[in-house]
Amino acid sequence: MKALITANFSDESLTRLTDELGMDVEYLPIADRDGRLPEDELQAHLRDTEVLIVGYEGIPEHLLDEADALQIIACARGGPDANVDIDAATEREIPVLYAPGRNAVSVADFTWGEILSLMRNIAHGHHLLHTGTYTGDARADAAGGGSREDVTWGMGNDSPYVQLKGPELAGKTVGIIGMGAVGREVAKRAQGFDVDLLGFDPYIDADAMAEHKTEKTELDELLRESDIVTVHVPVTDSTRGLIGGDEFEMMKESAYFINNARGAIIDQEALIDQLQSGGIRGAALDVYDMEPIPEDHPLLDFDNVVTTPHLAGAAEEVIDRHSEMLVDDIEAVLNDSDPTHVANEESLS
Repeated sequence: MKALITANFSDESLTRLTDELGMDVEYLPIADRDGRLPEDELQAHLRDTEVLIVGYEGIPEHLLDEADALQIIACARGGPDANVDIDAATEREIPVLYAPGRNAVSVADFTWGEILSLMRNIAHGHHLLHTGTYTGDARADAAGGGSREDVTWGMGNDSPYVQLKGPELAGKTVGIIGMGAVGREVAKRAQGFDVDLLGFDPYIDADAMAEHKTEKTELDELLRESDIVTVHVPVTDSTRGLIGGDEFEMMKESAYFINNARGAIIDQEALIDQLQSGGIRGAALDVYDMEPIPEDHPLLDFDNVVTTPHLAGAAEEVIDRHSEMLVDDIEAVLNDSDPTHVANEESLS
């Protein structure tokens, strides 16, 4: 069988495809290109491809019309409907495999990194050092009279010790919006910080949340009670614009807001208004309503906002994980077994 791979893929899984499954693999990874594969080029490759492992290229119906040999689509993402026309694939009896939870560990790690960076001014302190605010002539600054040397950065009211002081995590309440794969990993990592957890997810019951030491609650209560609110839901009709002006108004003035999910889930202008008015203490964002954001974007002007360029899922292990998941399911389909993750089960009947 001929396979085309446009996603980044692990060497081990490439070897499984060629040596164990006997495939002729054409590998065109994202890492070797400066963007998505152009549609005309992708269309030419698809004409004799039987197994497509796709990353971020769009697979609309008209491309499937030209892919007469195609038998399997495997999407290296948690939500294949973002770039694959699943209905069109189903009509052609092509199963669409995918990799839910592939980056859950990565995003959860990143989330706690952002929380700590925001609350304790780690990113801001780094920026101030690199822009010269807290650099200067080295000097000893010891109180004297003690039996050991005590060098500090200065103790005046304009010192970093005073200006960049932030709260500890212990005793705080963390509200997790979305208790899917990522939310559960966030909750798991929370246990070492001695925090209380609230969770909002209409699809997860209280007992399931309790397994992760999280109390199920409604969204309004979570927003009012939490010291930290972190968002981990996909973009759907019900979650688009989930957090808007009214929801930000419910949050404590001392609260921090984290979004590593998708920009469309929040009203970004309402968040900016809340930050400008002091309605919340700070925010950390890895996603935006448009990407990349321009260099004059107002979010870049806040000292109490940590901004990163959509990095939460960019851990090295994510590629290994989605590669293994997809090859396992491709092998299952070829052996007439049930794959673990298929977006259109009816295509298998």
